Amino acid sequence: MRHPIEKYNQIQAEQLANFAPEEREFWARQFRIGNAAYCYQHQFNDVAGLTSNESANVPEDLIEWLEERLTTKQENRSANELLQIYFKEYLDGLPNEGFREGERAGGLEAAKRSWPFRRYVLERNDFGMDEFMRMNLSNEDYSFWIEINKP
Repeated sequence: MRHPIEKYNQIQAEQLANFAPEEREFWARQFRIGNAAYCYQHQFNDVAGLTSNESANVPEDLIEWLEERLTTKQENRSANELLQIYFKEYLDGLPNEGFREGERAGGLEAAKRSWPFRRYVLERNDFGMDEFMRMNLSNEDYSFWIEINKP
């Protein structure tokens, strides 16, 4: 997948030209996967109505985005209540105790700016990265991405 910002495609092409021929395909795949991951992350910004210059507004926009997606099953909860529930689930699911304690110490407000927590919220609301990557990568790149992401 190409990067959505053309100057980064040019930089990547220049870097690829400087790699030894036997290394180029490996790095080309890394760029394609990285570009797809970048697009997934920024697709959240698009969904939340953010521009790249508005990262300071992520906490409020995350709540607004979630409020717009409340299902009938969730209607008796506010977006803030759901984020608190998601934050507890997110912390409980972290495999590393040190990282968990760091996230807990930062609290929900800091987590609202955290890419891992935002991804968790997206996944909880059926905006999954796995499916996005499958749809935007070749079968070979997607299989590689799945393999390197196994625990």
